[in-house]
Amino acid sequence: MRPVSFYAGAVAAVLLAQVPLSAQTASFTVLSGASYQPVVAPDSWAVAFGTALAQTTATATLDAATGQWPTVLGGTTVQVNGQAAELYYVSPGQINFLVPDGTAFGSLSVVITNASGATRSASVQVQNTAAGIFSSNSSGSGPGAILNGVTYAAAPFLVVTPQNGGSDLRTRLAVYCSGVRWAGNPTHDTTVTNVAANVTAQGQDPAGNQYTLTVEYAGAAPGFFGLDQVNIVLPAQLDGAGAVSLTITAEGTASNVVTFLVDTLPASDIALTSLTLSTGEITGGNSATGTVSLNGLAKAGGFPVSLRSSIATLQLPFLVTVAQGQVSASFTISTSTTGIVQNATITALAGSVSETAALEIDPVSLAQLGSFSVTPLSVQGGTSLTGTLGLTAPAALGGVNVQVSSDNAAVAPPTSVTIQGNNTSTTFTIPTTTVTTAQTANLTATLGNTTLTAQATVVPPLQLTLAASSVTGGSSVTGTVTLGKAAPASGANITVTSSASTVAQPPATVNIPAGQTTATFTITTYTVTAARTVTITATYAAGGLLPQSAMLTVNPQAAALLQSLTVAPTTVTGGTSATGTITLTGPALSGGLVVQLRTSSILTGVPLSATVPQGQTTATFTITTLPVVSAQTVTITATAGTVTETATLTVNVN
Repeated sequence: MRPVSFYAGAVAAVLLAQVPLSAQTASFTVLSGASYQPVVAPDSWAVAFGTALAQTTATATLDAATGQWPTVLGGTTVQVNGQAAELYYVSPGQINFLVPDGTAFGSLSVVITNASGATRSASVQVQNTAAGIFSSNSSGSGPGAILNGVTYAAAPFLVVTPQNGGSDLRTRLAVYCSGVRWAGNPTHDTTVTNVAANVTAQGQDPAGNQYTLTVEYAGAAPGFFGLDQVNIVLPAQLDGAGAVSLTITAEGTASNVVTFLVDTLPASDIALTSLTLSTGEITGGNSATGTVSLNGLAKAGGFPVSLRSSIATLQLPFLVTVAQGQVSASFTISTSTTGIVQNATITALAGSVSETAALEIDPVSLAQLGSFSVTPLSVQGGTSLTGTLGLTAPAALGGVNVQVSSDNAAVAPPTSVTIQGNNTSTTFTIPTTTVTTAQTANLTATLGNTTLTAQATVVPPLQLTLAASSVTGGSSVTGTVTLGKAAPASGANITVTSSASTVAQPPATVNIPAGQTTATFTITTYTVTAARTVTITATYAAGGLLPQSAMLTVNPQAAALLQSLTVAPTTVTGGTSATGTITLTGPALSGGLVVQLRTSSILTGVPLSATVPQGQTTATFTITTLPVVSAQTVTITATAGTVTETATLTVNVN
């Protein structure tokens, strides 16, 4: 089903005019405008909650000429990592804005400037996708902003929509969301309009049963700038389920949970929808399983389905009943041995609806597909692979045609390969195309009921990969350069450069030894005060190959926190000293970390503070004691920011 449109006025009223969840104590907080989760994606709606964010309240109007929202609204602007964001709504307590496309990933700054020129800043986590479903009550939970994708009707829904037309009347729902349009498309290629293959939907009924829902479309929603849409198919099992919980996942990140209502399909509308067989081809003497399915749950008394076969020797029941509360029922089909190939048609009848399925019964001696392989496992794009097919018995005199396919256009096998009569195997050539990034193809060979798979990888002439796309400044990351074919006898010298050598610095040259295809190297990064994205580029000039680049985000170090306070020894004699040790969660930042100290007894003394030097994780201080007339237990306290740690010291009599 194609994506359906959603009326702009309804979206504006229901989806974007959100209200603050609670009072904010920080300067302001940036969340997903759909889910209220603390992560956003490029081209997704975000919301800032705070105080005194704008000096007025204003709602934007889409510019019909440019198809964009304004970047200045009520005298207020928002910048994400230095890029101006388009604005939909501003008020003193809330701003709704569109995260700019092209924004780097990582923890990025958000700067709000109001009409008086007052500037406030915060940070937000940005990643390629941040799935969030809009809710009808603007809370991020409860009923979702979901419509029937054909009739545009709101909940409750039925699992069947007669207005679909055709034979497939299953209901399609349009789920309105944000942050999913670039799933599986990190380069933001605008020619990729449907990313359904990279988005999953999970439903759960009130009884706790879970359903993986088919996603037919995921991408930008037409008719409203910045809104995303996911179209899902309702399975018959959800007939009459009531409140169904829905979660959408993109690139491993799950959305918030919303609900939608599914009503019960009337008994008069329950109908047979399909007849399927466990196999389309079987060796005579064996059995197969048939399954009849309905468009909803069978009602009281069950739903009877009549069965018949075009071959009298095929054994199957005359009637199978789908039990009450079920959507399908299975039955056994028994076959007899045969000396020739027989083709049977199985028919299921219920009311005015009939469904058929074909079954081929083969003699024991008929050759089957036994093996399928592709060599080598990896090649440089533009060169060929070799496929090998094998049978379990010699092919008949006329030969056997095996169907071959690939799920990636970079690997293009012939659609049909013939194994000649009396032969048990054959080889064939599989062309590949030039690629700019490594491509993996899954190839499938099919003969009758047997399907076998093989996998091959096509690589570019030169490839650059990084072990991590984001690191903390001051740490290192490993890079790998890979050639599509082995380096020559003199080796291959790869030049590696950085777009900001003061942020990330690779070695100037990396050598791939003769006969090898890969080499690794280390990129050193330096501390930064704000997230920086650096381009690392590999060039093989002698090979005449196109340069390859990879992006690396260098993030500022997180402020170290007080982790523990220890005292050694833990027992001393009055008049002697002990040593206190402060430990942080990480290296102290510039200027070091000052830790305040105090003791619970005047019989012991500690300095007012101790400083953990920059780059260090520990510091020590001396604890002095006075003579005592009886054993004393003293508590030493260390405080840094909001974290407090304690340790005890026992002071004994001399």
